[in-house]
Parts: sequence; structure tokens; C-alpha cells
Amino acid sequence: MALEMELKNLTKAGLSRKLGISRVRVTQMLNLLKLPEELIEEIEAMGDYWGEKASH
Repeated sequence: MALEMELKNLTKAGLSRKLGISRVRVTQMLNLLKLPEELIEEIEAMGDYWGEKASH
């Protein structure tokens, strides 16, 4: 995401429009990428709660 922003000279607002998500969500996602790798792996291991909730 950050690389795409840099390569295409997009702001957070521009990327949010392109992805169809809020600027706040873009900021949250970029901040998650700043976490230590082991924390990112733990978060990924939790799975997608929202996807599971929607299918129940």
C-alpha cells in the first residue's frame, strides 16, 4: 500500500478513493505495517473476524 502510494504519487485520500475505503482505514492499515514483524504475524494468525462474522 505504501509502495503504491509512493510509485503513483498518491495521498492517503487519493489511495482511499482508489480502494473504495475511508482515509482513516488507510491510515490504520499503514500504521499496522509499522508494528514489529512478530506482532504482525500474531495479528495475521487471528484471521479475519469480520469475514467470519458475516458468514454466520
